[in-house]
Amino acid sequence: MGFSINAQDVDQGSIKMEITDVSSDNEQVAAQLEMMKGAETEYFFNKDKSLVNANMMGGMIKIQSLVNNSDEHMTLLFDAMGQKMMVESTKKERDGAMGSEAKEMAESMNVTYDEKDTKEILGYKCIKATIDSGADSPMKFSMYVSKDIKANNKMIQGLQGIELDGFPLEYVMEMQEMKMTYSATDLKKTLDEKVFDVKTSGFQKMTFEEFTTQMGAFGGGGMGF
Repeated sequence: MGFSINAQDVDQGSIKMEITDVSSDNEQVAAQLEMMKGAETEYFFNKDKSLVNANMMGGMIKIQSLVNNSDEHMTLLFDAMGQKMMVESTKKERDGAMGSEAKEMAESMNVTYDEKDTKEILGYKCIKATIDSGADSPMKFSMYVSKDIKANNKMIQGLQGIELDGFPLEYVMEMQEMKMTYSATDLKKTLDEKVFDVKTSGFQKMTFEEFTTQMGAFGGGGMGF
């Protein structure tokens, strides 16, 4: 299979991804998932920094997370229907907040690549990657990864503990009673670094511990922060 592709590495730019398909055998879960279809996430990256802008539930929830690539220090801005929270955290704090089961699952994850299973997405050759975390794992991933794109895959929720050879331009996440497909819809190789100057005015600053407690009250403790 041929590809009309510029094989030059992309080490800065932006990627827009969208939830393009959702499914569940549980009718009630399926109805809830339909509300998430079309939700967009933008990833901005260069060699020094990574920024995620997520827009969920038709704009009712907005999330920004800015990460320093060298030490993984994170600034997180969370806006849930006008309730604005800001938290800065270190990798050590986030790792310490993981339960023993989550740590074991992250350590057991194994990535395999199938060079023969390829797909062209937005002009980039992608190869099939599968993450195997054991039969008892609550989460499974399969994806098509472009080795030419040097963005930090740890920006993606659920992949924080995984080292991938490239960035996924399409991935399917299966978890409990649901299945979601994320697809890249736009990719730019240019970047205005002003995008990393996130606006923190109006956000309530709190500790990482306070934030995780608050998220537990929201029922969002599994959102990967």
